[in-house]
Amino acid sequence: MTFSFKKRNLVRVTSFFLAGVLALAGGVIQSRHRLKMTTRQLSHRYQAALEELTSGIDNIAVTLEKSMYAGTSGGMCGLTGELELQAGAVETAISALPLDQEGIGAVSKFVSQVSDFASVLLRKAVNGSDITTEERKSLSSLAETAKTLSTRLDEALSTYNSADNWQRGINDALAGVKTEEGLSASVEEMAKQLSDSPTLIYDGPFSDHIEERSSQMLASAEEINEEQAKNIAAEYCGVSAEELEFTSEEHGKMPSYHFGNDSISISVTKRGGFVSYFRNDRDINGSSVKYEEALIKAKTFLENKNLKEFSPTYYYTEENMCVINFAYTQNGVICYPDLIKVGVALDDSEILFYEARGYIMNHSARTLSTPLYTEQQAAAVLSPRLKYKSVNKAIIPSGGQNELYCYEFLCEGLKGEEVLVYVNTQTLYEENILILLKTDGGTLTK
Repeated sequence: MTFSFKKRNLVRVTSFFLAGVLALAGGVIQSRHRLKMTTRQLSHRYQAALEELTSGIDNIAVTLEKSMYAGTSGGMCGLTGELELQAGAVETAISALPLDQEGIGAVSKFVSQVSDFASVLLRKAVNGSDITTEERKSLSSLAETAKTLSTRLDEALSTYNSADNWQRGINDALAGVKTEEGLSASVEEMAKQLSDSPTLIYDGPFSDHIEERSSQMLASAEEINEEQAKNIAAEYCGVSAEELEFTSEEHGKMPSYHFGNDSISISVTKRGGFVSYFRNDRDINGSSVKYEEALIKAKTFLENKNLKEFSPTYYYTEENMCVINFAYTQNGVICYPDLIKVGVALDDSEILFYEARGYIMNHSARTLSTPLYTEQQAAAVLSPRLKYKSVNKAIIPSGGQNELYCYEFLCEGLKGEEVLVYVNTQTLYEENILILLKTDGGTLTK
């Protein structure tokens, strides 16, 4: 078979082909233009974020230096309030930069420490308490670290002093080219310097001493071997030891053995042989069991494990499982740090989940001071917008290693919502306020 083209048809085909080539070329050019424009926009955004970060760290360094010389509570209140705002701005700038978490983690932790330490000092200043010599030393240490960071960031800013420099960096990243002089390298160098900084000790969640905290329960317990732990796990799960396999070991502050099979996961501490975690991942068919029945089942379960001094606090339902939080009680005082969670299947009330890390890490026999103020005096601190309903005594975490002994007031808010207010039994300071959100799925707080 032969084909023949007239000249007119050949011209038409050629024209279509050329038009297609030109359209393709135009699309490529347009895509390149869009990529260039997007890269340019990113470059400007990164440049602005780095400037914000550099300026923010510099402001923190100055404010920290000023705070060392504050002589009044009012002066300290103002400066610590500034520090919290400045730290927030820096965190926002950090989140906008193209940095991996490993490199920026130490810098972010430092900023969090500044913010949290400022919050601790602000609370003291509001209460009229004096800043101690050790706290002023910590301020000095933070100020020196901030100055070092500020210097390093100024150097990075001089390198990335235009959108063109950022654009080259972005193009290198897109091409998979790694350089030893980029922003990430500068941040990694900062992280190394921060690791050499003095340890910061204060009462807050980002205090360095939190990482050094250890369990009193585990410290005084005898160590067991893997076989003993496996037998404990098997008895707890109601299966034979042969039905469980060793899966891994946990080190750190709660060294443990981990065992499991197709549906069960369980952890047993190396010291004491305490079960810290248990989960049965079997399918849960429906949710016919009510909360009241699940609560009775969970309470009975704890009592059978010789965990009798516990009170239910809050609960939530998830995937047909009701998880109930229990807090240890000592002479009627609720100890919220000593927390155990129990999960009950809502199809047949079987216990499918247990988590006791909070209890194991925090439990000890506490010496509770006699309150300096009565319930009536503490209630007088409450806002007039709250209707006081009932009161308990409670131990709550301070955010750091210390604990706070408080009156826990259950109140009603302006819209009928339930509000918990924690008033310190020794200072009458409002340590925390929680708004309870009650839903069909349980009780949450905000």
